[in-house]
Amino acid sequence: MAGRAGPSEPDAAGTQERAQKAAGQDMSSQKIEDLMEMVKKLQKAGNLEPRVEVLINQINEVQQAKKKANAELGEARTIWEALQKELDSLRGEKVRLKEILNKKQETLRILQLHCQEKESEAQRKHTMLQECKERISALNTQIEEEKNKQRRLRLDFEEQLEDLMGQHKDLWEFHKPEQLAREMCALESSKEQLLEEEKLVQAKLEDVKHQLYSLCGAKGSSVITEGLFLRSQEAAAAAQLFQEENKKAEELLAAASQQHQQLQHQCQELQQKRQRLKEELEKHGMQILAQIQSKQEEGTGPREVMSLELGGERSRAIHRAQPGSLLGHKYTLYSNLIPRGFRKELELY
Repeated sequence: MAGRAGPSEPDAAGTQERAQKAAGQDMSSQKIEDLMEMVKKLQKAGNLEPRVEVLINQINEVQQAKKKANAELGEARTIWEALQKELDSLRGEKVRLKEILNKKQETLRILQLHCQEKESEAQRKHTMLQECKERISALNTQIEEEKNKQRRLRLDFEEQLEDLMGQHKDLWEFHKPEQLAREMCALESSKEQLLEEEKLVQAKLEDVKHQLYSLCGAKGSSVITEGLFLRSQEAAAAAQLFQEENKKAEELLAAASQQHQQLQHQCQELQQKRQRLKEELEKHGMQILAQIQSKQEEGTGPREVMSLELGGERSRAIHRAQPGSLLGHKYTLYSNLIPRGFRKELELY
């Protein structure tokens, strides 16, 4: 950029000087032409004497201006030639600098490519190092998981066993024979109470009928008297009382029968739920036993495997003999695996 700005400034200066010289020559020639026209006009007018000195002075000025312009033009040509030589030298310098710049750019491009290759190699090595670190950490994690595997299995077994014990305890407390007997006694007592209320209502109805009959017998059996009694306020009150008592008795009987049906339905649902939970508990217990046997077969010797097989055959024999024997067997098959804290709770069942 500096090489390009150098030759342009002198070239512009020379161009301005040439333009000024040309403008000066044009002005001097224009003045001469104006003087000649003025002389011609004065000759035609016949009045040349007063203007001769003025014209001579103007001609002298014009000639001096012309000489000065010619001298300036020569100087401008000299300067222009010098500037032209300098411009040629600057152009040569520009070409030389451009060649140097191209060489430097090529060298820079080669160095950049080499630097990119080095960076990519360093990035690849860093990636490989990170992968190795990740593999090492994964292997360490796997080792820790393998170390904690037996501990987690034992904790899972304890949690499952505790859940089964809690379910069995809740089921046993909810479906005790004493509780069912109390519910049945309550139903029977409510039924007897409703029957007694129905008998009382029937007795009241009989009393009302007897009162009506006694009133009819005292006043006679004539049709007029019966009609008057039926139209009386006492008969209307007795009929209304009879209807109310009958309606209450029907409502009580319907409510008692509906409650009895609901209780029977609830008892059936509870029995079905108890049977289903018992089956699930037995099934889950067999699954836990199978898992324990498989885990112990992996980490025990042949003798312990045989003992577990004998225990499994014993448990299957117990289940074939009685479907609900898993709950009443006190978990004898799990006695070697159950922690001491749970054995006391199992003894309560």
